[in-house]
Amino acid sequence: MTKTTLMRSLSIVATGMLLTGCAGTRVVGKVLPGTISYVGVVDHSDERLGEPGIPGVSVRIEAPNGSSSSPIATATSGPDGRFSMSIPKDAWPTDRVVVRAIVDGYASARGSVYLPRTSQSFLILMERTAAD
Repeated sequence: MTKTTLMRSLSIVATGMLLTGCAGTRVVGKVLPGTISYVGVVDHSDERLGEPGIPGVSVRIEAPNGSSSSPIATATSGPDGRFSMSIPKDAWPTDRVVVRAIVDGYASARGSVYLPRTSQSFLILMERTAAD
């Protein structure tokens, strides 16, 4: 292997590592109907994550102090109530975050929690509101 080839190979590896480090982290969760509106973090083995979810819920992660009007991350739950979002590494909070979930027909859910670890998910419960 020539010195030039070695330098190119090292450059490609270093660039790949740098880009991977900048990618951020993906967090996942599920929105379920409940008797109260609640936001929490549970282990992936939590049986409730297998229950039917609420589709079309707008989920936002915000800074805990509300210092910024733009959210850290947003997502919309899919047909099964599951959602995932990517949090940029430079925006990854070290403290609690505020999670908000909103959809028509349900009371909004809001909670101050730490972001889930790799083996955990957000669990959001939403109470159905009375029909008009």
